[in-house]
Amino acid sequence: MKYDLIVVGGGPGGLMAAKKAAEDGLKVLLIERKKNISEILRACLQVFYIHKVTASPDVEEGRARADGYINPVSVELLPDKTRFNFPVPGFSLDYDGPITPYYNWIDLSPSGHAIYRHPPDKNIWGVVFDKEHFLAGLLSDAQKAGAEVWPETIGVGAENTPDGVKVRVRGKSGEQTLEARKAIAADGVRSAIVESLGLNEKRQVMAPPSTGGGGGLLEYEMEGIETDLPRFSFVWITIPSINPFGNLWIGLKRMGISSFATMGTGNLSPKTVLENFMKHPRFAPWFRNARIVKKIGTSSGGGRGILAPIKEPVAGNVVIVGDAAAPIETWVQGAVAMAYLAVEAIKKDIGGQKDYQEYIDWWQKAFAFNDPRYWKVVGALARLNSICTDEEVDYLYSLFEGRVGCALGFITKNLELVKKGRPELYERLKKGSEEAEKRLRELANP
Repeated sequence: MKYDLIVVGGGPGGLMAAKKAAEDGLKVLLIERKKNISEILRACLQVFYIHKVTASPDVEEGRARADGYINPVSVELLPDKTRFNFPVPGFSLDYDGPITPYYNWIDLSPSGHAIYRHPPDKNIWGVVFDKEHFLAGLLSDAQKAGAEVWPETIGVGAENTPDGVKVRVRGKSGEQTLEARKAIAADGVRSAIVESLGLNEKRQVMAPPSTGGGGGLLEYEMEGIETDLPRFSFVWITIPSINPFGNLWIGLKRMGISSFATMGTGNLSPKTVLENFMKHPRFAPWFRNARIVKKIGTSSGGGRGILAPIKEPVAGNVVIVGDAAAPIETWVQGAVAMAYLAVEAIKKDIGGQKDYQEYIDWWQKAFAFNDPRYWKVVGALARLNSICTDEEVDYLYSLFEGRVGCALGFITKNLELVKKGRPELYERLKKGSEEAEKRLRELANP
């Protein structure tokens, strides 16, 4: 066969896989649908998370568990570069582009009650980096190591054979079938390779596909946003009257440019949500001098909706990497870690050790969404908007203002406190919690 490995997809996971495999001596072909492989065409926060600050009920210790990659990582600021360290897989990546720190993660109510998920100004919980620069570096390294790269080429499907795998691709010259000993599917959350292998048939639908044209994510890159919050903050905002099924968020993208985004649901488009938020009396002053630099959209889940993670991301001679195995995303750091270990597993397999169990076991433990309890939190997040009014969200946030942790986690864990002040609201929240518990049991025992 001409190739040892065909990598389908040129995002963080695919590029990392091509780089490592080529550097380790494998004959590699990388295919990617985009002409400019490192160009970012979908909304992305571009954050390297150091501490775990995202949604979780684990608030008793003043912390919140992550929803993505949960193995420890670290960042070294060296004189001429930044080094991203991955101690569990056992590798580091150097990056020489710009970075900006995040000190604060703030959950904000409609009138401005703030709950900090991370101790204010105590530590950096993450850094914003230039993802295009990061991807360009991985691509350059892969090509220098000898990887062959085909841009403007789509992976259509894959088929296992007794000796390897056949990968159907479509480019400018038409469709053809390529053969390799192994393949990596790193073609995103709506992976054509995963679909062709039948792996989606066994995955539970966590959220149905949106109807009415409102689904998906829209991000505005803006300059001139002026909040009244501390600098270097990421802000997560809950306003049921503007978006009854989702939240808005604002954060740095790079110096001078902020990212402002939300999801849409049903007939409610994300564009409408963002425009209404910019007119909200509490937040309109933030945008008086703002200017939209760029709009970036992302579809939500494809025709099947949002699917549960693939339990075992290996199918014969095809190994699944990054978002292709996940409900939504593995984060950049999760994708590159997964790619590194996927190549390690493939090399062992080529060498005669026919066992991917170590890779599978790591995958199941390294990402929060592989724990069914994670979905209880996700469900509660949506229900809080649909259950509560703006005034009720203000009330709930006011109960925990000044404490460090996740707002949703505080509410979930302290319903009895709500009962004392708002018994009717307590009943609605309790019912929502019971529905989440029921869904959790269904996920745990499909």
